[in-house]
Amino acid sequence: MPQHNSIVSRTLPDSGDRSQFATGAVRDAMSGKGLPSQIPPEAIRRMAIRFEDGATKYGLQNWMQGIPLSRYVDAIVRHTLAAAEGQDDEDHLGAVLWNAAAWIWTEDQIASGSLPAELDDLPFRKRRAEFNPTTASVA
Repeated sequence: MPQHNSIVSRTLPDSGDRSQFATGAVRDAMSGKGLPSQIPPEAIRRMAIRFEDGATKYGLQNWMQGIPLSRYVDAIVRHTLAAAEGQDDEDHLGAVLWNAAAWIWTEDQIASGSLPAELDDLPFRKRRAEFNPTTASVA
């Protein structure tokens, strides 16, 4: 038998909660782990196509170099409105999903220090953090 020399821990995570099935099998509980089985496959498919189209147009993983968060917000709103208006010139809902996924990833990378904080250029987020109603004055 080959020896396993991986640096990955071989200890199974354990929440302490269990799910027991009618068959008698037992597994760690699902709570807090999400339910990816409930994501509609068509949503994943349409988002994946947007990733493919973007890779073809701009290069694979181009977006991972860092795009300001405001560009994702603007695109999400623009594509949401286009879908709501019934525009069918492109897959607007696929674009909403792509931009939301890229926004989430970029935010996580900014928080971890892997991408520069300047990419978080959302003005109202910063204004809310800076605004203190007890010291604010009206000009």
